[in-house]
Amino acid sequence: MEKEKNYDFRNMLTGFGVLFLYLIGSSYSYDFIGLFGINYDNLSFVAKQIYLISYEVFLTLIIVYIYRKDFIPNLKDFLKNNVTYFKKYIKYWFLMIGLMFISNLIVTMFTTTQISQNQETIVSLLGEAPIYTFIITVFTAPILEELVFRLSFRKMFAHTNLLFIFFSGLFFGAMHVVSSYTSIVDLLFIIPYSIPGFIFAYIYTKSKNICVPMSLHFIHNGIMISLQILLMLLTQ
Repeated sequence: MEKEKNYDFRNMLTGFGVLFLYLIGSSYSYDFIGLFGINYDNLSFVAKQIYLISYEVFLTLIIVYIYRKDFIPNLKDFLKNNVTYFKKYIKYWFLMIGLMFISNLIVTMFTTTQISQNQETIVSLLGEAPIYTFIITVFTAPILEELVFRLSFRKMFAHTNLLFIFFSGLFFGAMHVVSSYTSIVDLLFIIPYSIPGFIFAYIYTKSKNICVPMSLHFIHNGIMISLQILLMLLTQ
């Protein structure tokens, strides 16, 4: 029993530690290069994109390494049984899309904008740096965010699915809104942004394989960004 308590505490500490690493790492991404005597502001536009992609990949690889004992067996299992997982859990992605659409409609009734500030930022970045935005959003974000918001929170709330799903989803939604909101009313967008977090967390509790919500996160971001690119092309 004492060994189990120590193991739970170690898992919880690891979860908090990775979450802290992610928050600090994300907050100081522009300053990290200064450790090597390079001023981020002096870089060219292309160099800035290459640096930020490299930094995001570096941060992701660190967290993958920390969670290697969880991630590698999950990845092997997913590669072997991905078709089964896809057939079983793709319905939750459709549910997620429906709930997000409804919640967005409700939220926009109380706001002066039809999309969140975070979404406006993504659209703007997509226009200015499409390759950078596509790589970060579609490839690195699903891996990094699922390891942080699902695996880390699972370790923090190992014995309670309800609290795990609630805090994993809510924190996920808040992180997509609070860093860019312009008014208190904009915080209502936490609701539609939290829905994917709730759904992905629920899928993780059922599948017990972090690669399952990760793969659906890939699909979701890939489809959303592709539709945004198509919309931009059609409206030019």
